[in-house]
Amino acid sequence: MENFPNGTLIGQIINFLILLFLLKKFAFKPLGKLLSDRQQLIADSITTAEQERQQAEQIKAEYEAEMQRTREMAQEIIQKATKAGEEQAAEIIESAKNEAKRLKDAALVEIKHEKEKAVAEMRDEAATLAILVAGKIINQQIDEDIQHKMVKDFVKEAGELLC
Repeated sequence: MENFPNGTLIGQIINFLILLFLLKKFAFKPLGKLLSDRQQLIADSITTAEQERQQAEQIKAEYEAEMQRTREMAQEIIQKATKAGEEQAAEIIESAKNEAKRLKDAALVEIKHEKEKAVAEMRDEAATLAILVAGKIINQQIDEDIQHKMVKDFVKEAGELLC
């Protein structure tokens, strides 16, 4: 220690202590406060981010639930429309069957009526021809009353033979 004077060493220690005091007073406290503020800001940002993440998850869950309800409603509408279409098709088919049956029945009645009419006309004509032939054969003049009576008798006999 002879090379260093004691006063210089003590001055350097005092200078060092003053420097530490000044740094602590003017540099460490503001730096500590700055670091503390930064730490608080980061913690607040993390908390805010977590809250926003939770809100986003809640919104996502609500959206997915709404989408599921929408799908279910769409499926229900499709099922109702399909059922209504099937019912309408069945009604149309049934209506067409009824109309076809009605037309068939009407045609059968008309055919029967026309057949009866044709048979009656044929009987009348056959009777008239038979009477005319018979009249020519016996060479006598048949008046209208006799002709009608003979036609009726002939139609009656022919009807009995055909039935």
